[in-house]
Amino acid sequence: MLQNKKLLSYALLALFAFGLLVPVQAAYAAPNDTIGKSTLPSPAGGGSFIERLFGLLFDGILGPILGIFTNGKSESDTPSVVKPLPPKESGSILDKGVLRGKVIVVDPGHGGHNPGAVSNGVQEADINLSISTLLRDKLSKEGAKVIMTRQSDNAVASNNSSLGQELQARVDIAEKNNADLFISIHSNSNPDKNIAGAMTFYPKDSSSQLAIDVQKALIEQTGAVDKSVASATFYVLRNTTMPSILVETGFVTNKQEALKLNDYSYQNKIAQGVYNGVIRYLQSH
Repeated sequence: MLQNKKLLSYALLALFAFGLLVPVQAAYAAPNDTIGKSTLPSPAGGGSFIERLFGLLFDGILGPILGIFTNGKSESDTPSVVKPLPPKESGSILDKGVLRGKVIVVDPGHGGHNPGAVSNGVQEADINLSISTLLRDKLSKEGAKVIMTRQSDNAVASNNSSLGQELQARVDIAEKNNADLFISIHSNSNPDKNIAGAMTFYPKDSSSQLAIDVQKALIEQTGAVDKSVASATFYVLRNTTMPSILVETGFVTNKQEALKLNDYSYQNKIAQGVYNGVIRYLQSH
């Protein structure tokens, strides 16, 4: 059964790639550079179906496609989720000095005419920017050089750019500045409004340690449901050459979690968690 679903997913991805699967886009009206805003939740696997699917390699990460047809309950939603051994503790005291001189790119997902996931009166792009700004301030206070891919509700490339150009512009900022770390901040969504929790993605075939450290610290700070870490081939992850992660801070489609995500104090907890995780990672790398 699972093998048949995988074959179906490959076929659907091929149809999508050649522009033959327009009904899928229309049905969800997923926010992106060509379809416009939407108040509908995106399919399982990410806050913006199109943005996260863009450039996805045929690597077995098939949840986003299958989620459309199985209401987010596909057997392959989590094949890439890892249950790693707990990271070695570097001590309870965080050495903030490890941030000094580090170049860290913080990427608030979406922006401009791409609001990301929109649900329960909450717009993902706004949440991403707020959390990213708080994270920037914490990192820069300790001597890191923090570069934001965007600092307002605007596209990074241009309002007329294609999705590929927009995502590449974010990658270019990290590469041109020889960043030590790349951190993309997002909010998640799912047709099942009961699903909640935080999750951190890292590039496939790369070290998972940054994701593990950040995820652990994020859960410690927020008390959110721990949805673990997973490898993925999202565009901004596979095209950056430095350690990179994409943090899904919570589900805007879950009413209770949406209220938290829209709350400044909770956003600050998220930023603090990511900050603590970055320090833990740098202490051992």
